[in-house]
Amino acid sequence: MNVSITYGVLLSVPLLLVLLGGRADALDRRFELDPQLLEQKSVPAVKAKRLVSPQRPPGRSEVRLRRSAVPDGSLPRRGKTSGSGVGGVVMKIVPPSGRQEMASLHTLWDKLIPGVQMEGGLELGADNFSLALAGGAYEIIPAADGGRIIIDANRTIPPLVGALIREKEPAIRIVTGTPGSGKRFYSQLLNSAGFYSVEPDFTVEFGDDPRLSVSAEYRIERTAESFLHNETVLLYTHVGRYAIPPSLQGFLGAAGFRVVEPDLPPHDSPPLRDRFIPLSGGGRLQVVDTVLDAVGVAPEAGKSIEFPGWVPQGITLKVRVDRFFAVKGRYYALTVYDGNPASYTLVRLLESKGVTVVLLAPEDEQRTVIGKLLAALNLPATLEPHRLWPLRDTPYTVQMSGYLLRDPASGRTTFLTDREVSPLMLELIARNGYAVTGMQP
Repeated sequence: MNVSITYGVLLSVPLLLVLLGGRADALDRRFELDPQLLEQKSVPAVKAKRLVSPQRPPGRSEVRLRRSAVPDGSLPRRGKTSGSGVGGVVMKIVPPSGRQEMASLHTLWDKLIPGVQMEGGLELGADNFSLALAGGAYEIIPAADGGRIIIDANRTIPPLVGALIREKEPAIRIVTGTPGSGKRFYSQLLNSAGFYSVEPDFTVEFGDDPRLSVSAEYRIERTAESFLHNETVLLYTHVGRYAIPPSLQGFLGAAGFRVVEPDLPPHDSPPLRDRFIPLSGGGRLQVVDTVLDAVGVAPEAGKSIEFPGWVPQGITLKVRVDRFFAVKGRYYALTVYDGNPASYTLVRLLESKGVTVVLLAPEDEQRTVIGKLLAALNLPATLEPHRLWPLRDTPYTVQMSGYLLRDPASGRTTFLTDREVSPLMLELIARNGYAVTGMQP
């Protein structure tokens, strides 16, 4: 005789006794049995099969990839230059409540494994037992390899019942917890899903200077050919942030990475707080005018400086300079050396009048011009790589070499660079609190 007992599942008495291994009077009242059934013989248990993914073939990737340790439930962080970033404004959003966690998981999983329907319950059986999991109590989602995953949110499936499920259906896995547990839950879920490769805390970089860094909570390859076929997934589970911009998703897609993330609000541009000024492609004097405008100085072009002290001796001398300006009561003259040996004498004459002279050489590059000008103005700025905002609240950032100027009164920053910056990077920079301006005409 077989008797079924309900505890979120249905089990026959003989097999339940074998699994529990005890007397009827020692069991929880939910599992009380007829004493006559205790004399039935037990059957040997079958060991559950362990699914092992094949090893990844070596040397398949030529993309620059990095891994970084991150706190549980947060986006990856990494960085070695300029600390946590030099500027920009990152706006935070409030994550959804616990009621929305499972709905968010369904949305995410449908994007990760599209075209497979979620299941509402589970029924298993054999000649000597029957078992059922109520769909309202347990979520059952498809695995990537055709199996199924039971989400035991409240950890109510007894361990021996879980063993029975796995012995009957080795392709079924049980994951405990909820999406609210963050990384701990998703790591367990993804490792149970039958993917070929799951790599946490993943970072990929594009370019050198400037450099675009994109971090993901997980990189996933569904099959051994995913990387070769440009089908690698960058998975994001964290909901307390904005969506990755469509332009960046398109760029990553062209590089072989498909972005999968929850339904998140768009990342609209926050109030512009800092300035980003690209200086590539302009002449030396154009760079000078742009830098001076950035620090609030209006120069006079082509000015002739007179030496009136020599007029009584019948000497009239005028020296023409390319730019002339005053800062805090001090006078500055900037000129481009044209190869005339008299230029150095004219520089000494100007300096004798208390004028600070900035002499530009024909071979000076744009970054050299910027450096000479900032040094003459005694502005504390050096040419070095800077991360424009921290890789924390957004899963991407831009780093490049340039000069960083900080206004001590307002705390606002101005970033000057001679690097070639792509339209995508300019868009991302503008989305993160920078007013992007071009060179002065």
